[in-house]
Amino acid sequence: MKCFSSVLNFVLILSIVPLSAQSYSDIANQKTGNYSLEPSPLVGLWEVTEVIVGEETLTPTAKWFEFLPDGTLSSGNGWLQNFYGSYNYDQDTKELIQATEGKADEYGAFKINLSNDGMTWQRVEDGTGVKVTLKRATYKPLAPWDKIVGRWSIEKAEGLDPETGVVKSEYSMRPGAYLFRWDREYRKFDENNERTEMGIWHIGSHSPSLSIMTQDGKTNVKWEVSFANDQMIWTQKGGAETMKVYLKKDL
Repeated sequence: MKCFSSVLNFVLILSIVPLSAQSYSDIANQKTGNYSLEPSPLVGLWEVTEVIVGEETLTPTAKWFEFLPDGTLSSGNGWLQNFYGSYNYDQDTKELIQATEGKADEYGAFKINLSNDGMTWQRVEDGTGVKVTLKRATYKPLAPWDKIVGRWSIEKAEGLDPETGVVKSEYSMRPGAYLFRWDREYRKFDENNERTEMGIWHIGSHSPSLSIMTQDGKTNVKWEVSFANDQMIWTQKGGAETMKVYLKKDL
């Protein structure tokens, strides 16, 4: 969806000609001597908590924006920064415009509504309303593809009742481990630390869905993935049982 990609800025920008962070009213106030040196209220780190396009919720995973006092703007998902540009926030009209490579966003300005610890952006793109909700953040949020990197030992597997969540079955798992690399390759090892499998892994940008594909392409397994401290849980729903596999991170 063209409008959605423009909101989330998933394209890596290598160079940028910044816009001034001043609004037209700021420039006028400066010339008349009625100018405040206080930074823009947008300055700081923000995490996206919800994106609604029309009636559809399309919230990206671990999306963040960072506004600097000099008018530069960066954003990304988790550890990955995929946007660098500039911004102009007009405090009189409450409008935010972003730019990349010296060109302003083709969809125009967002109307901004600021609160103590949050804000919303709203505009219309290709006839569809877009609303982005953000909250102030201290740290950039980690994405599942950041958390999964490392070596994980297989602990156990359970079968749960799909309606009640009560454990129905316990499965013995052959000892082993997975090594997930930052470059999206993985290795599987047996109890003797011998490699038994290799391939590629992928986690979706809008859902915690982990795909594991063997190197020969013959096996492609998908799990819902979640994390709790140093434990990773894979979940796969079936007709009779919901399967859960538990792995522990090797420190």
